[in-house]
Amino acid sequence: MSVYKRPDASAYWCEFHIDGDRFRLATGQTERRAAQLSEKRLKAEIQAQRAAEAKARANWGGKAAPTMGALVVLYWEQVGQYHAVPKTTWRALEWLTEHFGEETLITEITGQRIAEMVARRRGIRVVRDKATHRLREIASDNVQNATVNRYAVDPLRKIFLRARDVWGYPVMSPKWGNYRLREPEERVREAALVEETAIIKALGPDYGRLFRFMIATGCRASGALLTWSQIDRHSMLVRVRNKGKEGQARFYTMPLTARQLAILDECQGHHPTHVFTYAPARPGKTADGKPREVPRRAITDSGFKTHWRRYVRNAGIAEGFRRHDTRHTLGTRLVRTTGNLKLAQKQLGHARIETTMRYAHVLVEDIRAGVEAMENAHVARDTHVFHPRSKVYRAK
Repeated sequence: MSVYKRPDASAYWCEFHIDGDRFRLATGQTERRAAQLSEKRLKAEIQAQRAAEAKARANWGGKAAPTMGALVVLYWEQVGQYHAVPKTTWRALEWLTEHFGEETLITEITGQRIAEMVARRRGIRVVRDKATHRLREIASDNVQNATVNRYAVDPLRKIFLRARDVWGYPVMSPKWGNYRLREPEERVREAALVEETAIIKALGPDYGRLFRFMIATGCRASGALLTWSQIDRHSMLVRVRNKGKEGQARFYTMPLTARQLAILDECQGHHPTHVFTYAPARPGKTADGKPREVPRRAITDSGFKTHWRRYVRNAGIAEGFRRHDTRHTLGTRLVRTTGNLKLAQKQLGHARIETTMRYAHVLVEDIRAGVEAMENAHVARDTHVFHPRSKVYRAK
């Protein structure tokens, strides 16, 4: 053990080794004798901390104690950071950690505590304070059941399952269906042509161009934010990012039509890597009063969401129409025109045909017309002659 002074410091520092690890710490003391005593205290504290950690690991089969803080970090490093929108995932994980407590063991989270968590999340909105960058809860009576499921119940369920199946902790297996809130069936909202025109005008040329591509292809907003490397102009194909599973991105190949390529051609020369970009609204001026030339910036999913909320939703344009309804619009129009659900499945990148079946409602009129045509052609005419029942007299 040794204490010493750095050339740029007035207080003593100490240096020692524990189990092969070297520690260099400030003692905060200006006298040598006091610094030596501080060194002994610091070394004893670290040894005690290591002993406590070793004991805790022994209790959990050599693994670290499964606290919410530790498991959330593990889940984030292995899965969450690779999600399509990692910022949203981290906010959900951060809120769960603050709600249950960073040092709370996952084995201490009972069914009752999960139910209490769901009840609390139903009555609040969670936002990030711009000044402190910490999460802030705002009381609200307008929180959707889907919000509670996606940003509270489902993330906690994934941590429980991974703790049991991957990390090997003896956690309980809650019946998650008892905690998930009932969600209304997803409605299929199709944009009318007049609504489509109004939205394009409200969004402006840059964001309107992205909207036009989405409604022409059925891509999600995150999938439509392409880079030039994803586009094969020679083969008229584009590689679209699809929804991932457990943080693993999936892609599917979609053919491009002449109309869709024409939209992409409008973006040529705007940006070296990103297809859909926007020009800053206030580029400012140079010292001589001329407009400053600011390079175009890539449109992001969160930026598009904000722009949509400001110029479409809050403006009351196309009431009830969401960004995601561009997929429903394309799917409905495609099935109505072709009657081919399998084709719509491929175009939308659905893994299962059951997902595409939501667009089958547009075939109802076709089914009715077909059955009526069949009846007119093949149903036999009714030639039956009714005979009244004869009276039967009993012989006397």
